Amino acid sequence: MKRAFKLILILLSILSCIAILALTKLILCNPSKRIYYAYRIKYFFSRIFVLILGIKVELSGEKDLLKQGGVFFVSNHLSYIDGITMSSLTPLVFIGRSDLRDWPLLGTLSALSYTIFVDRISPSNIHSEIDKIESFLNQGINVILFPEGTSTGGTKLLPFKSSFFKVAVDTECPLVPVAINYLKIDGKNIDQTNKDLVYWYGEMDFLPHFLKVLGLKKIELEIKICKPIDILRLQGEVPSIQRKYLSNASKEAIEEHLG
Repeated sequence: MKRAFKLILILLSILSCIAILALTKLILCNPSKRIYYAYRIKYFFSRIFVLILGIKVELSGEKDLLKQGGVFFVSNHLSYIDGITMSSLTPLVFIGRSDLRDWPLLGTLSALSYTIFVDRISPSNIHSEIDKIESFLNQGINVILFPEGTSTGGTKLLPFKSSFFKVAVDTECPLVPVAINYLKIDGKNIDQTNKDLVYWYGEMDFLPHFLKVLGLKKIELEIKICKPIDILRLQGEVPSIQRKYLSNASKEAIEEHLG
């Protein structure tokens, strides 16, 4: 019964968010104002989603960076819960897979909140995608990238795809690694027996997994906001060296926290 009630609350919240975002897009003529309000509306509703799902966050590190604008966050990726939680901590725009656009409700919500959809199979549009990211950062809008390219089972970090790290050098924005670690489910420590209740990866179907998440009372995770990566030393280096250095430095910072 509680699961059904939570599902109704989530659906009503998503529909309300979509309606408000659509109305904002309709009545605001200025594109910059549309984006400004859209990603703050999503931030407000993400905080509601976190409450409904019983997500509790232990936040550490450079927390003041969450109050800034124009920050390029890069994070490890374990579940769609990562995105819900991060967007409840600070207003931001996601870099997401292109197939997300076709998901019922969530695709509409993502599009209206200016998610940057990227085709990870065919990189032919990468230049226009980079231009969009840089445009958001230059407007003081936070952007988050999951550079592994997919969510994982948490056993190790996958290699970081370095293509989008170029934007940190081009815009001179803060490049901030974020380490996400799940701690407990309903008061029990995360281990191999229960981690798949919250981790979502591989060939797992979304809806059956989400219904299990709705049956949980409390999900506890820690998020560390790491120190920004120094990009000034990269001025004058060729782009490939810039991207590779920033990618490796971000991965090392996250690995250091996750152990």
